[in-house]
Amino acid sequence: MLTRIYIDNFRCLVNFEYRPRRQELILGGNGSGKSSLLDVLLFLQQFIVRGVPFDEFRLLAQRTRWLDRPHITTELEAELDGGRYVYRLVIEPRGEPATPRAASETLCFEGKSLFEFINGEVQLFDDRFERKAAYELDPARSALATIIPRGDNQKLSRFKRWLGSFHGFRINPFAMSARAEGEELYPKVDLSNLAAWYRHLVQAIPRPSAALRESLRECIEGFNFLELEPFGENVRLLRAEFAHGGRTTRFYFNELSDGQRCLIALYTILHFVVAQGGAVVLDEPENFVSLREIQPWLMALSDAIEESHGQVLLVSHHPEIINQWAPSNGVRFIRDIGGAARVEKFQADPESCLPPAELVARGWERE
Repeated sequence: MLTRIYIDNFRCLVNFEYRPRRQELILGGNGSGKSSLLDVLLFLQQFIVRGVPFDEFRLLAQRTRWLDRPHITTELEAELDGGRYVYRLVIEPRGEPATPRAASETLCFEGKSLFEFINGEVQLFDDRFERKAAYELDPARSALATIIPRGDNQKLSRFKRWLGSFHGFRINPFAMSARAEGEELYPKVDLSNLAAWYRHLVQAIPRPSAALRESLRECIEGFNFLELEPFGENVRLLRAEFAHGGRTTRFYFNELSDGQRCLIALYTILHFVVAQGGAVVLDEPENFVSLREIQPWLMALSDAIEESHGQVLLVSHHPEIINQWAPSNGVRFIRDIGGAARVEKFQADPESCLPPAELVARGWERE
């Protein structure tokens, strides 16, 4: 699981350190750095795992405005299989006009090097930490992304597999389509490709499909099942069947309500990612979902985290989520006007008769 992230010189994140637990609720006002944290995690996942080059990100324009530093620094720490991984990336501007390049990119396991990419040269080590290869590479993209799994680099490959299972979401039902033109391995942050991602999931790991179906039957009245209808060569349309009064009706995914699409997305994440031991950051998952619908999902999510040892970081302002998670699993992102963000553990007066959500609404959790 992710145990630490360090970010310096990105938006309001300056010398910023966050040590998440397995289950955590992130609170904070607008502009306190919550979305910036998710954006950095998404960038690192795409950069390291998918090999997306720097040019696809507007990194230099997002350096902290009140600083005069050229470099952006990020670090990830993860505890996997009883060992500690530390990944570090330093981004610098090069050329005219300036473009982002990797000044250094390193990965260590228990303090010993598995991989180094410094000044355009790669140093690759095996699982016994012995140097195996050295070569030059363009610093316009992640050198770690180019390393393929082999028998002697299982530790390095383990880190990349873990990061590949780390997903971040800002669910937007308006962007979702029923059309799946092939299978997509990675979900988009807004889940606009839910149909294509779902098509991949049911082929790659079909077992959670039954649990997903049962959960949706409990939370969506009349829901029966999801199916992928053939629609031309290699194209499928995601649709849902409903049963009522002995009759069945089918709706394409884009014909469902916003709340129904969000519930399908939330339970898909629960069963296919969290319940499989994956890690997720969810930015305001309660949008478009009613109070009586979010509470059962929250309970099922907590159970899945405990049983599978997955990891979930929720960014939320929802009273039900605050009341359930903040007392024992809450942190606050705080930012003074025009200053840098920092993290504090959520603390509420145990003698107060007000629930945590009411304390947050009044601003009294700071006192």
